[in-house]
Amino acid sequence: MMKPTVRPKIKWIVIVCFVSIILLILGSALKAWENRQKQIEHPILVEETSSGHWDESEIPISIQCAKCHLKEYKQWAESDHAWAFRKLNSKLDAPAFQGQTMQAHNSVLYFSTRQGVRKVEDKETGKSWDVQYATGRVPLVQYLVKAPDGGYHTMSSSWDVKKKEWFDIFGDDHRSSRDWGHWMGRGMNWNTQCAWCHMTSYHKNYDHQTDSYKSKWVEPGVTCIQCHGPLLDKPEEKTGCMISTKRKLSRQQIHDNCAACHARRDEFDHDFVIGNYFDNHFQLVLPTQPGIFWPNGMQRDEDYCETGLRLSKMGKAGVTCIDCHDVHSATLKLPQEDNALCLRCHGTGISVDGKTKAPIIDMKTHTPCPQGSKGARCVECHMPESLYMGRDPRRDHSFNSPDPLLSKELGIPNACTMCHKDKDDDWAIEQVEKFYGKTPKMAAYRDRTRAVQWAYEGRAEALPALLNSLRREENGTWRATLLELLDTWADNPQVQAAAEKAVTDDTPLARAAAAKILGRLQNPALLPLLKDEFKVVRLQAEWAVRAQLPGNSAALKELVETALHQADQPSGAMKLAQISYSRKQIKEAEQWFAKALKWDPTSSVVHRDYAVFLSEQGKSEEAVEQMQKAVKLAPKDAALWYLLGLGQVENNDEPGALESFTEALKIEPKDVRILFNRALLNERVGKFEAAVFDLENASKIEPNNADFPYTLAVFYYQRNDLKNAAKYSKEALKINPNHQNARELYRLAEQNS
Repeated sequence: MMKPTVRPKIKWIVIVCFVSIILLILGSALKAWENRQKQIEHPILVEETSSGHWDESEIPISIQCAKCHLKEYKQWAESDHAWAFRKLNSKLDAPAFQGQTMQAHNSVLYFSTRQGVRKVEDKETGKSWDVQYATGRVPLVQYLVKAPDGGYHTMSSSWDVKKKEWFDIFGDDHRSSRDWGHWMGRGMNWNTQCAWCHMTSYHKNYDHQTDSYKSKWVEPGVTCIQCHGPLLDKPEEKTGCMISTKRKLSRQQIHDNCAACHARRDEFDHDFVIGNYFDNHFQLVLPTQPGIFWPNGMQRDEDYCETGLRLSKMGKAGVTCIDCHDVHSATLKLPQEDNALCLRCHGTGISVDGKTKAPIIDMKTHTPCPQGSKGARCVECHMPESLYMGRDPRRDHSFNSPDPLLSKELGIPNACTMCHKDKDDDWAIEQVEKFYGKTPKMAAYRDRTRAVQWAYEGRAEALPALLNSLRREENGTWRATLLELLDTWADNPQVQAAAEKAVTDDTPLARAAAAKILGRLQNPALLPLLKDEFKVVRLQAEWAVRAQLPGNSAALKELVETALHQADQPSGAMKLAQISYSRKQIKEAEQWFAKALKWDPTSSVVHRDYAVFLSEQGKSEEAVEQMQKAVKLAPKDAALWYLLGLGQVENNDEPGALESFTEALKIEPKDVRILFNRALLNERVGKFEAAVFDLENASKIEPNNADFPYTLAVFYYQRNDLKNAAKYSKEALKINPNHQNARELYRLAEQNS
């Protein structure tokens, strides 16, 4: 018998070894898989010492996004969006609370740490607050304290991270504890003024009956769903994603999501989500009043980016935020120092919107500054930096070209002398003319800029200049701006005609401006705008006809709900007061006026509007008291002195009225309304020569106004000076042959002479 072979044993050993190897490999794979799962479930965040925002438990939705999008998550984690609202960090925030003091607004503030709690104390009043949260990280940090109304307040005292010192963002601007803008006033209320842009899916939840907040949000900071949402009711079936991967957004929808925060605007509601349009939820602030923007659209106050971009040729050509900025890190896509970012389009002639090609620019012939110098960077000329919040440099987004001629004429800053600080505007004008010739490209916009500035100043020549600019304007946002400025002359037939044409403008803001003008005279051309697809237009139309809206109408409901959303601020209270008054709800109007006065007692506007309300209620003495408070608060406002004078006339206080009109004319010597009313008053009190002097001045300022010579004719006729009565009646008829009163007076003067 043969001995059994050993092959089966060897085979068994091989099999055992093979299985062991397989198990070892599987074990390693399983371990790796487990580690991967742990990484997916709890992605490694940036170290707390360099990050300091939220952990996994506090951003549960964004952490889930990180499972599949870890790279994008990490980019976001170090962005300013992630840092928009955060807890205090033991290392980052410790240097700011080590016993420093700072004097501001008649107070001495003391910053300290007690038992691990960051505190700020007002040494003048003895009040102290626990610091709850922080916003930002560089170049400054602002801190939040709890308020009695359930909300938070943002301290105006900010921490300079680089210099390691406290400073006040208001600088030398004195603000008392009575001021709306004091850091514990409603103007620095975080829930209204800041939170929507610093949180994700934020709702203010203000209760106007208890004057308190129960604000809610989904995640702190600007997280994934703020830009990619809204959340689905359940994960997508195929992808497991909590956000729809099927919905595709347009460039404009993506841009409007950025603009919702990066804009100076008023809110209509807290319902905006990605995919909505800006003009359905916000009123963009335009350069329609001095001090906010420069008249060419450049930023002047804290204006952010959206207005400037809309006013620019870049914005009109379809350029949006994401053409230049990375969506997750929010950093620039390409360097700006070597012009790579700008020349991506202006060196190739590409079109970002598929319609408008970027003009190709040769930098050697485009700028007089030496190639490679700071001055030869596109952004230094077309996006100069200005400081906001005291120490935060931000670039202008109106992309204007520097125009030293308008700097000398109107005081607008220009990049030339902003860079060459040792030079003046005359030098810059000479350099521009030498390089670009006597009619540079920027000259094409000078008439529009002058028209806007003249409107700011209330000059008579502003009217024809604005109308001429409006007729030529191709940018819809500029058309809206010009129409807004024309509202001062709403009773002018040309202005009404321009507004009627703008009812079909393709820019919602232009249609909204048209609604405002048409509403002044209850022009029926307004009515279609009540059904406009954009809320910004409807609200303006609804406001114009608020007294006539049926009580149960959707239009009135929309108007009131928007005002109630803003009712935690004086401006919202004033809107509700005026809505109530227009609908004969006098008691409710009085209550809302009282709230506005309580919340902002140092506002001349609140006192002024309340005075007008009192005057219309027949309470002329109380109205004058309110106007006297208004002029004390804003003694350089000619319109307030003028209104005070009118009230004093109503109260038969002629000496007081003459004094008020005179004060107004010291400020605005060419305001013909004030001159005309002072002339009437001078004639009433027997100062005939002074009355004639005022009317002749008014005629010189507005030589095409027939009412001034006609009024002179009336004055002379009453004094039985028929020769001068006929003379000035004839002058009035030369200006306006259809002036029936002047024609009748001329006939009487000639007949009786």
